[in-house]
Amino acid sequence: MVEMEVNELKEYIASYGVELLEESGIKELYPPQEEAVRKGLFSDRNMVISIPTASGKTLIAELAMIYEIIRGGKCLYTVPLKALASEKYREFRKWEKIGAKVAISTGDYDSKDEWLGEADIIVTTSEKADSLLRNQASWIRDVSMLVIDEVHLIDSPKRGAVVEILVSKLRRLNPSLRILALSATIPNADEIAEWLDAELVRSDWRPVPLYEGVFYPGKILRMDGDRILEIKNGRNVESLVKETIQDGGQVLVFESARRNAESLAEKLIQVVKDHCKENEELSEMILEENEGEMSQRLARCVRYGSAFHHAGLLPYQREVIEIAFRKGEIKVVCATPTLAAGVNLPARRVIIRGIRRYESGMGNVLIKVSEYKQMAGRAGRPGLDRYGEALILSKTKSEALEFIEKFIKAEPEKVVSKLGSENHLRFHTLSIIAEEIAKTTDEIEEFFSSTFFAFQNEFTMKWEIRRIVLQMMNWGFVEGGDILVPTEIGKLISKLYIDPLSGFMFKEAARSFEKLTDIAILHLICRTPDMELMYLRRSDDWVEEEAEAFKDELTYFPSYYSSEYDWFLREFKTALMLYDWINERDEEVICSKYGIAPGDLRRIVETAEWLLHSLTRVLEFYQNRIAVRSGRLSERVRYGVKDELVDLVSVKGIGRKRARKLFNAGIKSVDDILAKRNLAENLIGKRIVERILREIS
Repeated sequence: MVEMEVNELKEYIASYGVELLEESGIKELYPPQEEAVRKGLFSDRNMVISIPTASGKTLIAELAMIYEIIRGGKCLYTVPLKALASEKYREFRKWEKIGAKVAISTGDYDSKDEWLGEADIIVTTSEKADSLLRNQASWIRDVSMLVIDEVHLIDSPKRGAVVEILVSKLRRLNPSLRILALSATIPNADEIAEWLDAELVRSDWRPVPLYEGVFYPGKILRMDGDRILEIKNGRNVESLVKETIQDGGQVLVFESARRNAESLAEKLIQVVKDHCKENEELSEMILEENEGEMSQRLARCVRYGSAFHHAGLLPYQREVIEIAFRKGEIKVVCATPTLAAGVNLPARRVIIRGIRRYESGMGNVLIKVSEYKQMAGRAGRPGLDRYGEALILSKTKSEALEFIEKFIKAEPEKVVSKLGSENHLRFHTLSIIAEEIAKTTDEIEEFFSSTFFAFQNEFTMKWEIRRIVLQMMNWGFVEGGDILVPTEIGKLISKLYIDPLSGFMFKEAARSFEKLTDIAILHLICRTPDMELMYLRRSDDWVEEEAEAFKDELTYFPSYYSSEYDWFLREFKTALMLYDWINERDEEVICSKYGIAPGDLRRIVETAEWLLHSLTRVLEFYQNRIAVRSGRLSERVRYGVKDELVDLVSVKGIGRKRARKLFNAGIKSVDDILAKRNLAENLIGKRIVERILREIS
């Protein structure tokens, strides 16, 4: 079969678009891309593209968006993760050469971001897109095409429901909206296509052949069609890595736990360093924002061509690793499965050591087939490798044969909607009423009938909806009888993009308290369902002692014999961590004390800042004087400083440590930096002071 040349696309994306693709090295379309074109990519049809990783999903979306822009349309491209949004934004910016305006927004959830109205392609997370709808951004009505990347993550218990709601809302707002959904290969892609009234492009074609197998000491059992080949090989993971690197390839190793990923990356330094030049500059980049123990270990790994990658790293550290791996400067990355569901990072050989994962109450259980397929799909670098290989590690031949049946030969699980859980229904029901999409329970039920959940489930949600509406009325977020009307506080809670239960807790605090201490406010936000809580370790007896010391300040303290007591201690431990952070406790000390990594700290801080902002808005609504304190606390949490440093540290380039140095030397403001420039330069460096002054000029 003759491949379709990009030159044939001139009538759809103009000669300028074709020239840009050719400059990027793209001469022909992959078979799935060609099939998409033949099935109506350059038309008004909705489409679901279900093809393997690295088979060209993103280019299909780009072609469709450029076609839409040429016709005068506006495109919204949604992704599940901020890191993926940044990656796609960088990728799409090449189209600015032919006049397309590309923008990204993943920030505050209570803003309209009207400036996005000027863009042709807007890249956001699904949550941000939904928040823009809640805040009634005027340009949203102009969106003529919605691209949903990783649509199979509708299955995600945490964020899948937002995708369904976003689709249903945008379809109501713009009935002629065109939808392009991109997915990994899943067994029920036809079901998603039917829900979206879309043409399905499904293919198992890959640009690089994938060989799947299972390794046990000394042998690899590899699938060859329906046959199982037995191939002699080394005795451990080090031998598998060495073999690949010596042949000019790169390796991704997936571990189930962070500590395993870290220790293996350190162990593999000895295997990698002789096949990789020293990366001193990369090593220094890893330490730019954090010089703690974990960062030091990562910097040493990176220096010699190895790395670990997990959610405990700082975002910029993960980005440094990803870019360096793509460039070939890092030869092996040991990661937790979060990488498999995130950015595009292919490797010659993918080794899956973490085929089991610990589940609370169940012990170590085998991962889902879909998770295995997601990881295995990373094998093979288009344009660099003749093939990709995915290997599961096992201990014995019998276990290897078992894994072949359970993972390699098995179909991934069907995508199943998670919208039916109470927290999702509560969260989205309030928004449907607040946005005046529905004014009766029947209309709410009708709205939900357009979701993938309703498509998959024949039973009615009428009684659940009525119960939730009654709850919203009891909380004061909705009024009325037959006709439902959002209250002003109900509208505010919806726009803040927090769980209505969090909103109710904030409302009750605003009406019940006239004075709260810092620790009490921090504990209040940690009690909400929106906060990620820390786990209690066996060595955490000190948390109980600290809680007792602060008992009189807290708004809530359950009985020691209550079933809620252990949960309360987790809430309080999280609040204590934030309390240490705002009182300028050293970051490394905090991480050690609470058993977390810098990335965890920053993630919790980011959530806490948003919840404090939301609390402040609710307190202001009720004209409660605590709003001043909580607003200031939000700033302190953002920067991790005492109150006296907030104004100084808000200047870009002055972090918490530099701000403290300057303040202790009598430099307490920007004016002081100008007046005592020589002193400032002695304290934090001449270049840094010059950069700060350029920033404020």
